[in-house]
Parts: sequence; C-alpha cells; structure tokens
Amino acid sequence: MNQERLVKIIEDLQECLGDIEECLEILQGDCDNEIMIKLSKSSLRQLFVSFHTILEEFASIMLKEIKKYKIGMTLNDSLVVLKDKNIIDKDLYDFLEKSRLLRNRISHRYKEPNHEELMEHILKYKSNFKRIIRIAKKHLRD
Repeated sequence: MNQERLVKIIEDLQECLGDIEECLEILQGDCDNEIMIKLSKSSLRQLFVSFHTILEEFASIMLKEIKKYKIGMTLNDSLVVLKDKNIIDKDLYDFLEKSRLLRNRISHRYKEPNHEELMEHILKYKSNFKRIIRIAKKHLRD
C-alpha cells in the first residue's frame, strides 16, 4: 500500500473531523455572532462532503490493496466489497450508507438536508467518523 498516500489521507481525515468538531462547538454553544453561526453552518456542510471525498480515496487504496479495485466503482460498490472482506463491519457499513446518501443530497442539491438534520446525523454517528480514522491507521507500517 502506498504509505505516503495513506498518511496524507489520515491527516486529511483528522483535520476535516477536527474542523467539523469546531463547527459543532460554535453551533451548539451560546454564540451570538450571527456571521459565525452562518459560516459554521455552511462550513459544516462542506466539511461533511469533504470527509466523504477523502473516504472515497481511502476506499480506493484499500480496494487496490486487496486486489478488488475496478475503474469506475461507485462508493456504494466499494463499501460493499470492504464489508464483504471484513475491513468494515455491518454497523460501520450501515452508517456509511446513510452518510453517503446524505452527502449525495448535499452535493447534488436534491432534497438537501436542513442544518438540523445534518447536525443530528453527525452528532449521532460521531464515533463512527473516528472509527474510520482508526481503521485507516491500522494499515500504517511502522
């Protein structure tokens, strides 16, 4: 596996998750600054999409590692293979499917989730975002 690429993916996932957590702090806090709230809502949407873009890159290198990569594979197809190969478990797969669909609604601008729906999803599944990073780290060589 390309270790340099994996390190960059992990760094990007961690940074993205850290930025998501900062947005959540502002949105859940007692911030009276309307501009900060507006920017945090907008940033949260974009960071959520970015996290999934990075996730696609991680899925790609994992599939290459197990010799299951095919050009043009969808993220959905990739997640099925990763689940079938026990790289992710069913619970994480179910979360990623829900998350992927929510990301698509944001990216393709149909039935876009409102701010509350997105925030609720992120808060409910926060530990799963961290699990993805832990799974990626398992593939680092010493």
